[in-house]
Amino acid sequence: MQELFRQSERTPSNVAAAIRTEDDSFKIGCVVRNLSEGGAKLVVDDPNGLPNDFILYLRPDSPIGRRCHVMWHIENLVGVRFVSVFDSEKVTPKGSGVWAPS
Repeated sequence: MQELFRQSERTPSNVAAAIRTEDDSFKIGCVVRNLSEGGAKLVVDDPNGLPNDFILYLRPDSPIGRRCHVMWHIENLVGVRFVSVFDSEKVTPKGSGVWAPS
């Protein structure tokens, strides 16, 4: 039934990847079990604390990742939808850039 909702075919995979938030406050390794143009199925050791939105780095040492949104999770399996491409080398700092004392 779930196959009816997919717009592109998934390819089986077994590749190590990295999950991180944009501000690097959350980092965890994962395994990509299958992959398509629109999303992926991931295996994580512990899905507790996994944010609903994160960046998936298919090559952990690459600055290029995919912004992901969690669509479902069952135990340690997580289904994600790709939202956009993320390039950490092109990210501009948040805030005004003006230092102010606290």
